[in-house]
Amino acid sequence: MRMNLPAKRCAALLVCALAAVLLAACAHSPVQVRVQPEVQVAPANIGAGYTLQARGVNQLPGGGLGSLGGIYADSSNITLANNIEQALGDSLSRGFENWSFRTIDGPADVQVVANLTDLRYDSPNKLYTTKVDTGASIQLQVMVGGATFFGNYSTSGKDRNLIKPSREEVEVSINKLLSATLQRAFEDEKLKAFLGQHL
Repeated sequence: MRMNLPAKRCAALLVCALAAVLLAACAHSPVQVRVQPEVQVAPANIGAGYTLQARGVNQLPGGGLGSLGGIYADSSNITLANNIEQALGDSLSRGFENWSFRTIDGPADVQVVANLTDLRYDSPNKLYTTKVDTGASIQLQVMVGGATFFGNYSTSGKDRNLIKPSREEVEVSINKLLSATLQRAFEDEKLKAFLGQHL
C-alpha cells in the first residue's frame, strides 16, 4: 500500500516531534554517579595486632555535587547513585588493612572517621559547558585511646569540555578527585607518626 505525499509528511513530522521530545527529556535528566574511591597503600606493619573501625560521614551541603551547566543547568544536576558514607568507609578500611590493621564494624582499638565536607563537579556557565570547577575535601579524625589526630586533605582542579560530558566521564572525574584526596591521608607522615606513638 503506497502512502500519498501528505501522509508521508505527517509521518515525518510525527517522527521529528517524538525525537524532539526525547531530546528534551534527555537534556533535562539529572546525572547520577556511583562513587567508589580507591587508594594505593604500600604494605606495612603499623597496625599489626590492633583492630580498627573506619566510617565516612557525609557533610556535603545540599543534595548534589553541582551542575553540568548549559541551557538546562538547573535540571542537569549531578547526584549520588550510592551510599557515599559506605563507600568512604570501605575505601579507608582497605587502606588501613594494608597497614596490617584488622578492620571490624564494632568498637575497635582505633576509630577512624572521614568527614566529607566538599565534593563538587560544577560548571558555572549557563549557556554551554566549557569550564568545570572540581574539588574534594575530607576532615579525618583518628582516635586511639584518649588521643586524637586531625588531618585536613583537599584536592581541586578545573576541567575543560567542548561538549557536555557523559555520565561516565563525570563519574570517572569525581572518583579520581576523591581517590586523590583520600590518598593524601595515607601519605601523611604525621598520621603515621601519630599511630606509631600511640599504638
